[in-house]
Amino acid sequence: MPNWLVRLKGEKFDLEDFPSLLRSPEHTVIEENGSYYLKSSDFDSLSSADEVRERAIAIIDMLNGAMKLHIHNFRGVFEDGVTLIKEDGSRHHYVYLGGTIATRVKVSATVTTSNGTQQIAPQPSDVESWLSLAKGDKAVADALHFFRENTWISLYKVYEIIRDDVGGEEAITTNGWATKKRLKRFTRTAQSRAALGDYARHASKKYTPPAQPMPIHEAESLIRGVLLSWFRSKA
Repeated sequence: MPNWLVRLKGEKFDLEDFPSLLRSPEHTVIEENGSYYLKSSDFDSLSSADEVRERAIAIIDMLNGAMKLHIHNFRGVFEDGVTLIKEDGSRHHYVYLGGTIATRVKVSATVTTSNGTQQIAPQPSDVESWLSLAKGDKAVADALHFFRENTWISLYKVYEIIRDDVGGEEAITTNGWATKKRLKRFTRTAQSRAALGDYARHASKKYTPPAQPMPIHEAESLIRGVLLSWFRSKA
């Protein structure tokens, strides 16, 4: 069976905590000589580097969304080549061009045992749980994909995905995930060119802004809370 690794590109300071967040056979990040690699059981049945890269890009897309949800100032990682480890231990590297940069990650995943030693916590991290959920639920995968972008249009798309999945805005408010007043202020701001200029969802003048347009940081906080509540409802 081929043993595939996919290198993750980013700043070392940001990447060094990934091994504590992703440590299951389904998704693991390991560090070797200062480089960080993604391993996944999804790669086991694949026979070519191109197939592995394509699958890794899909995983990293979900991972970037999950990390943006987990860490407010997360900016993103990307694949930086594929490595095949052969049975004799030799390695063949496949390098591709392209990518974006950086991430913000600092999360502790240790527990203290009775004798005072520390070890990796056995329970899945939030990031692992969200990735597993996304792999079996396209709506979740789509929501993570858009949440990582952190723009008015992408945040509105996350809202639409959740709204459609639960059967309407009323379900969001009934479940206590957000108030009707805050959602209305969010949607009216997002739709109004008078409030947001070219960042708005629409150009038509018929979409009037609220008296106090919602700032982007409040919009992200609102959608983050709704997204987390939605995930918990699916657990």
